[in-house]
Amino acid sequence: MSYHEWKREASIPQILFGLYLPYRKPESPVARFLWRRRVWVEVTFALSMLEPWERFLVMFVMYATILLLAAASVLYLPQYLSFLYSRASYYLFGSDAVAIDSLGRLKDAASWGLNASIANVNSLGSTLVSLGRSSATEL
Repeated sequence: MSYHEWKREASIPQILFGLYLPYRKPESPVARFLWRRRVWVEVTFALSMLEPWERFLVMFVMYATILLLAAASVLYLPQYLSFLYSRASYYLFGSDAVAIDSLGRLKDAASWGLNASIANVNSLGSTLVSLGRSSATEL
């Protein structure tokens, strides 16, 4: 290996998709983070000992798995969280009809203090206005 090859700094596309990773860590914080993760994967799975086609196959399987997990989390995770919410409300409140209305009841309970405060301010204002009118008529 030449000195020039050893001194070469990796770019982000080379870190993510290159078959051979340069030895020097990059200066950019994002590239350095990705470089360290790539080195960790290569050391853990001994990719440096594999032939190029084997390394390509292992990396392809790894990237395909990450891509499928990301797609599943975007497509199916919101529906699953909704299902978990309905199950939790069933176990907490006791029936499926309550599960539909429980979010509204929780919002009402959370906003009760604010609504009560606004109602108190409004009643105080109307009391002050009525007191002002009565004192103005007495003069």
